[in-house]
Amino acid sequence: MVRVDTPDARALQEAQQAELGDLFGFRGFALADPPQFRSPRGAFLVAYEGDVAVACGGICPLGALPGTAEVKRMYTVPPYRRQGIGVRILRSLEVEALALGYRAAALETGTVMHWAVAFYQGQGYSQIPLYPPYLASTHSTCLGKAL
Repeated sequence: MVRVDTPDARALQEAQQAELGDLFGFRGFALADPPQFRSPRGAFLVAYEGDVAVACGGICPLGALPGTAEVKRMYTVPPYRRQGIGVRILRSLEVEALALGYRAAALETGTVMHWAVAFYQGQGYSQIPLYPPYLASTHSTCLGKAL
């Protein structure tokens, strides 16, 4: 695990937010709030290929669903996609969530991000009702899984 505010973690988040900005046509996505990903209730992971940071993801408490870890900031640098790195990050986050006492995991992704929905469904996640702050969103879908 690494701290969410390390240069590598920040660079991966900035790359993710830039890619989302290109996809959705606007900028201004917020970077993760570092305290939410810190122990004892959160974690943030960065995967490396040699010395290069290539993927990341984090978990933090999901206040709207007690006992549930929210998976956030999942991202893999494009040249490293489809090599199983995202699966390893997600599985490691789920193991960490269990160790932290969570019983379930949930996440939000964009409705137009069919590849992301398919990725999470392939890992056992299924659609759940929208949760705050996404209740009124027409661009969000939420997925969850018992751990």
